[in-house]
Amino acid sequence: MNTPSPTDPITSSLPAGKINRKQLAAHCGLSLRYIDELTRNGVLGHFKIGKSIRYDLAEIEATLHERFHVRPKARKLASTGTRSQA
Repeated sequence: MNTPSPTDPITSSLPAGKINRKQLAAHCGLSLRYIDELTRNGVLGHFKIGKSIRYDLAEIEATLHERFHVRPKARKLASTGTRSQA
């Protein structure tokens, strides 16, 4: 039996298949308005069943990670001899 992880309650409560926009907004920590805007602009792939819109969670997470993930900048090494030693 699969029990929800105490460290990840939102993900564990979501169904494995498709989720609705409210579930997606809660999972991603985004507003419904922003989810709707990303959907309208074609950023988020979705399935339309009648008037209902569903999202594939794995696909959305990959899209958001690819599009909005900020890569850390490489640190510049301090050159030796430029600092004065006391």
